[in-house]
Amino acid sequence: MNTRELLELLDAHSIRTALIVDDAYDLVPKAGDIAEPTKVWATFSDDLSPEQKKRIDEADPATAGLEFNVRIEKDDYVAAVWNLREELGDVSDALFKDYIRDQKRDAEYLEKLKVRLEALGLAVVTAGRNFKQQALTADIIIIDLYLGQKQDETDFAFSKDSLQSALKERAQAQADRPPLVILMSRSPLVSDKRDEFRDKVGLMDSAFRILSKQDLEAGVALELQLERLANSFADTRLLAGFFKALEGGLNEAVNRTLSLLRKLKLSDINQIKELLLDVEGQPTGSYLVDVFDLVLQHEIESDEDIIEAAKALDGFSASSHSPYVSVSPDLQELVARLRSQNEKRLKLRGSAGPVVMFGDLLRLPPEDRAARKKLLPDLTPDQILLVLTPACDLQHGKAPRIILLVGKVCELAAKSWTYDSARTPAIHLDGGLRWIKWELKHVATERHEKIKELLESSDLILAGRLRESHALALQQMVLAGIGRIGQVTQLPATFPAELEAYYAGVDGNLQLLEVREFQDGAVYWVGRDDKGNKLTHLTTTEMAVDGLVKALNNIHEDQISTSAREAFKRLKETSYLEQKFAAGLELKDTDKDEPKLLPLTEDDARLKVGLIYNNLPANGQTPKVLRQAGIVLRIKLHNESNPAGLESTGLEVTDLEATGEIDLSGRAIQSP
Repeated sequence: MNTRELLELLDAHSIRTALIVDDAYDLVPKAGDIAEPTKVWATFSDDLSPEQKKRIDEADPATAGLEFNVRIEKDDYVAAVWNLREELGDVSDALFKDYIRDQKRDAEYLEKLKVRLEALGLAVVTAGRNFKQQALTADIIIIDLYLGQKQDETDFAFSKDSLQSALKERAQAQADRPPLVILMSRSPLVSDKRDEFRDKVGLMDSAFRILSKQDLEAGVALELQLERLANSFADTRLLAGFFKALEGGLNEAVNRTLSLLRKLKLSDINQIKELLLDVEGQPTGSYLVDVFDLVLQHEIESDEDIIEAAKALDGFSASSHSPYVSVSPDLQELVARLRSQNEKRLKLRGSAGPVVMFGDLLRLPPEDRAARKKLLPDLTPDQILLVLTPACDLQHGKAPRIILLVGKVCELAAKSWTYDSARTPAIHLDGGLRWIKWELKHVATERHEKIKELLESSDLILAGRLRESHALALQQMVLAGIGRIGQVTQLPATFPAELEAYYAGVDGNLQLLEVREFQDGAVYWVGRDDKGNKLTHLTTTEMAVDGLVKALNNIHEDQISTSAREAFKRLKETSYLEQKFAAGLELKDTDKDEPKLLPLTEDDARLKVGLIYNNLPANGQTPKVLRQAGIVLRIKLHNESNPAGLESTGLEVTDLEATGEIDLSGRAIQSP
């Protein structure tokens, strides 16, 4: 996108003002800005004449009575010395030498940044550490990672806290129009600090980017990030409006719920207990938590602002949005919360009432053979039991035996993520995320007394409890076969992956392409298409894609194998790589772990990317199928059971000579 197109894009979204925040704009230094305070201040104190000391006391009478080592920690004292520096002459030169040098260096850079922003039609204002007022209205805020000369955690905390305070006040007036924020720094730690900064300030991911000052000084990194921010601005506003409605609506819903519950008298609770809970065998505390859950849900559903903001999200753009963080927040964590109750909720049981509850998950202690013989002799340590006896039968003791559905606890990994209905796709077990494959034909029963005995002796463990809707769906599959009912559509899964890039050298063998930004990793998404078939995408960070493109541009065609030169040249001339990674690079047949060649577009088959999963050939030879690729991506999926290692596929060199190819639409094509 050229400058004119970017200018039009910014104007179309009414993005017209920019604020640059940097301590270089401060006219007066603070006490923390003076380097090596003990040494330089001691020399300064020794060199001061009595007359000069008197002049400083006159300029700063508030600290005149303090010890010198205390005064130098006061901003007012430093300001007084700074304002008198010309009068003090050589005495103050060493004190402010480093500060003046750093301020001058940063001022030159900031002026270049200001000019580039103004070239895009933006009205630019600047501010030092006191920037709150300007931040209330700016469309774009470019802020330094460290607001201070020391560049330490104190300066970082000041940046976070100051921006958080400003945006909190701003949200009260225009919550649906958050500013676009770019965090800048000369420090290489800007990448490590980005998540902490974003989360502390409360920024939306789609409205936040980072850039090093080196990238801002040269190239088109600034313009590229502004283009991405502007392209997603409409959807960012929709999401911001929804979050704001949730924030306010949830608080009001909680207040309304508590207002209703506070009307309950002790006599009311006593009547409920005697006439209902004691009969049902249900503890009072557990019952009141259930009541609170249901009433709160009803009150949330009644909030007009939440409903309207949610309706607005129906207009969410179908365009692709590039991920910013290297590993998106695990959607499996959301799935786990949708499918099961929090583990702490299990404490609300009580001694009265049924032994177990509908939806309870029961496990045998690992490797306890004696315990297995007491229940189901053929049960293995990796299996789990789900209580499916109807809740009313459990409460009233009408069922002589408890119905138990047997399932298998499995490691949660990319290849195991499917959308079969007879499974609990994500749940916290054994100290981490797992999934359960339910064996619908494996149903057992056991007496209440035996279950109680095993629980009391710890030969049986209450491992969790499924939410009623999910347990009911499984019950219906077992008893009536009518399938899934009343469930929220399952979210796609995300798994961490590592990326490496290669090109075919003049000898035809793969050569590693150095892309430093690939250290941030990638995300392997597992979802499904409209027919329910497994669908996988690969995404990585914008910076990683930018780094890949930059690395490609540093390779000359003479370094490329003759058979791959045309594809390599075409990839360098186009923006297809950026577009494909933004949408998610669609992968096919990943379970086969075979190398593939992907034409990126149907209308230009010369644009080819090669894919290798996990292993490279042991002898270093390049698979024939990849020798025509402009670039080869090696995707390494982590094994969830061994996070420190990589999945072993047992891929042999002979397998890598396979010639099967696919394009992005999934149609088979022939190798040349």
